Amino acid sequence: MTKAIIVYGSTTGNTEELSEIVEGVLTDKYEVKRINVIKAEVEMLKEFDLILLGSSTWGSGELQEDFYEFYDNLDKVDLSAKQGAVFGTGDEPFPEFCGAVDILEDKLKDLGVNVLAEGFKWDGDINAEAEKQVENWVENL
Repeated sequence: MTKAIIVYGSTTGNTEELSEIVEGVLTDKYEVKRINVIKAEVEMLKEFDLILLGSSTWGSGELQEDFYEFYDNLDKVDLSAKQGAVFGTGDEPFPEFCGAVDILEDKLKDLGVNVLAEGFKWDGDINAEAEKQVENWVENL
């Protein structure tokens, strides 16, 4: 079975909740590992065919604080044969809405990952509409 990994960073729990929904959709087609970024090592990405990264956005469009070390180490692994996508949460009133999604998506592209879809961005708390939309996003990867 094809293997997928979901690496997420979450302070308020919204991105973690999205990661759980993503995992639920993927389990029909993939062997899935979901892990908090503080426990993840970039080397583990080599074991997976599909890489999904999720981060909340802070400040002026910045990554979830826990994501920086992992992000900085991504250049140490060859991901050029991988597929991936990015999801995250933010607050729409800010000019850099879900900027962390864009940062991670750009990084995956720079590393040669085939990004399967435009990043999924959600404003605020996770509700039934968020669940429906992220499920649709995952199914279309």
